[in-house]
Amino acid sequence: MFALIDCNNFYAACERLFEPRLEGVPVGVLSNNDGCVIARSEEFKALDIPMGIPTHKIDPALRRRVVLKSSNYTLYGDLSARVQQVLARQVPTLEPYSIDECFLDLRGMQEDWNVLGARLVRSVAREVGLPVSIGIAPTRTLAKLANRQAKTQPTRPQVCVWQSADAPELAAHLARLSPREVWGVGERLNARLAGMGVLTAAALRETPDSELRRRFSVVLARTATELNGHPCLSMSDLETPRRSILCSRSFGRPLRDHAALAGALRHHCQRAGEKLRRDAMQASAIGVYMRTNPHHAGTFRHACEWTALPFPSADTQQLNRAAQRLLARLWQPAAYQKLGVMLTELTPRQQSQTTLFDGAEPARREALMEAWDAIRARYGRQALTLGPQPSDAPWQMNSAYRSACYTTRWDELPRARAR
Repeated sequence: MFALIDCNNFYAACERLFEPRLEGVPVGVLSNNDGCVIARSEEFKALDIPMGIPTHKIDPALRRRVVLKSSNYTLYGDLSARVQQVLARQVPTLEPYSIDECFLDLRGMQEDWNVLGARLVRSVAREVGLPVSIGIAPTRTLAKLANRQAKTQPTRPQVCVWQSADAPELAAHLARLSPREVWGVGERLNARLAGMGVLTAAALRETPDSELRRRFSVVLARTATELNGHPCLSMSDLETPRRSILCSRSFGRPLRDHAALAGALRHHCQRAGEKLRRDAMQASAIGVYMRTNPHHAGTFRHACEWTALPFPSADTQQLNRAAQRLLARLWQPAAYQKLGVMLTELTPRQQSQTTLFDGAEPARREALMEAWDAIRARYGRQALTLGPQPSDAPWQMNSAYRSACYTTRWDELPRARAR
């Protein structure tokens, strides 16, 4: 058996955790630079304010009824890790899927699944303070569908258990469900399935395996097998190898100073290098792009340039040196609104090939980056940076409504008053 745990309205729930006054209040979380709505509480959804709406387009009358929060990924990431720690103590295997979801491999456990699900929901609520729902089923694909069904339950704990793929309630559910709602089936694939008459998830699982392999892929055939209750799909089956990395951000205000742009570029190179090393990849080419405000047509400027690296690398320092040279070639006086760094031609680090004259240098660079990542992971990203990167740097994004980093910064710990 497998389970999928999902934190309900995760970003909004994180904001409410340290601000109980927000309970029952419509809460919306905004994107970088407070540009648009990216997460909504149930009360916010009930006001028919759509996902993705630009902040300035929210009706003023509705704006007075809601609470908007700037995204606080430091807080969200830490609370996500705490949820996973609670779950990992109670199940054999935990597989993180996203910041607010993780699969649990329950094989080998002898439990009443409804009792286990309720216990996990209560444990997370008690030890972390966040509401979660859980779906339990014979495969990961069915567990994800069961989780969605659990969310429709009006009372807590929100737990849905399908003991087997032959359960009558599951068969009825799949007969009403579009293939688009199945894990790994996107819009384009759903359209192709509709073209051959597969209009429901029940029809998908009844389609012959050979037909799906011939007309689509092995992965879709495995998805249908999972809908029949036979586990054969892992999360890696649905992941495509990363082909490029992009780190960019709009500035809180336009930048005209070359030094400020260089600071922003150092920040992006740090993030790009971390992503490369996390995925055990290396880049062979790097690009930098920058642009002014696209709505100022008369003065709009967009510039981009690429260069090949001397050899594939995941070294932050080498990436930054190459990027800064590109910036020096690109820069012209203007009011820039956005800058980014792109890495491409990615290959696994195991395939690294050095030059004849490198000697022991690659191993020393790799050890340096391992120490770099360990320090930043333990003491925070500001503990070690490429050059000065103050929190009030002119290239930092707008976060006018950001809550405190209650769990990761000593100076932002929550305060309690006794009366």
